[in-house]
Amino acid sequence: MIDVIIDCQTCPVRDLHCADCMVPALLAFQDAQLPLDAAERAAVTRFVEAGLVSVPEAASVHARREPWGAHTRAVG
Repeated sequence: MIDVIIDCQTCPVRDLHCADCMVPALLAFQDAQLPLDAAERAAVTRFVEAGLVSVPEAASVHARREPWGAHTRAVG
């Protein structure tokens, strides 16, 4: 096993590409509850506006990380 040290202080694109950094996605536990992104929040808002989801239900919604194996397949 290889240990990887991630140090934001020495990142060559620090403060330039923090918003699209992949490190948080790599470190998030598979069962972790993640915040919704802008598109997901917009979709939930539309569900509430259409009466498909209640406000309390919408407030408790979280994203979850899917296992990679379910979305990958061999190509070629």
